[in-house]
Amino acid sequence: MENINAPIRILLLGSNTEVGSSLLELGKERSEFEWLCPDESVLQGDNAKAHLQEMQFDVAIDALSIRSALQNDFREYQSTLAYLSEESDAPLIMISSARVFLGDKTVAYSEDDIPDGTSPYALALVEAESIVVKNPKNIVLRTGWLFSGKGDDFVCRTLELIEDGVNLAYKDDLIGSPTPVSDLARVIFSVINQGHYGAENTGVYHYCGAEEISWVGLVEAIVATSSQLRPDVQQEIEVISETDFETVERQRQSLSCRRIFNHFGVKQRPWRSKLRNLVKELHRNKS
Repeated sequence: MENINAPIRILLLGSNTEVGSSLLELGKERSEFEWLCPDESVLQGDNAKAHLQEMQFDVAIDALSIRSALQNDFREYQSTLAYLSEESDAPLIMISSARVFLGDKTVAYSEDDIPDGTSPYALALVEAESIVVKNPKNIVLRTGWLFSGKGDDFVCRTLELIEDGVNLAYKDDLIGSPTPVSDLARVIFSVINQGHYGAENTGVYHYCGAEEISWVGLVEAIVATSSQLRPDVQQEIEVISETDFETVERQRQSLSCRRIFNHFGVKQRPWRSKLRNLVKELHRNKS
């Protein structure tokens, strides 16, 4: 007889990535989850299938594709996704990106829009998505501009430039929706729980933070918060938009999140408060 109180066993691919490490950190206090985190080296090559067959899990999360789509061995990793999609009984949740779209729409992209990105990164992700969605029990979850304040994070890099007194010059040609990784983790947890206890919603979903903003607008938001904490450092900092010197057509990398709300009850949350708290924490850790 199945133990309904047993934890949900989660196979996490990419546990050392920005998304993976956040899932582990935020999930460690949640007794309903049990984590299986194989090393990336065992996910490729002839032995990958054998390693995965030895593991017993209820759901798999692909947090690796969104980071490693441009790596030389990504096609080899896709064979792991194919195995999980074709031969495993457990559903697979792939984390993907708004960058699968070219960005020429005037409104946010919905799940019904066909990915038309032409960059090598977009093409690699689209190919991986096609492998995952072949199985009707799987989910592709596309998200926006992720930030966590850890590792090679955009917020961290921007603050380092500010500390060094470097002028911040960015081409203001993108519109998107910043998304805290911790917020994405909240959504993933909700999807896992609902799926494990009977929800039959599958396929492609979108989730990103509430409120669109331009790329330079995001930089300005980081600078504004930082300047409140360290006015001595900020005096010589100026954000320069290259649109001051040329006409730039902005590409939209934002996502409509109505479907995930309708199917899972997941509401978008604002990203600005998370950004402010993150910048404060990073400043505090440096002081």
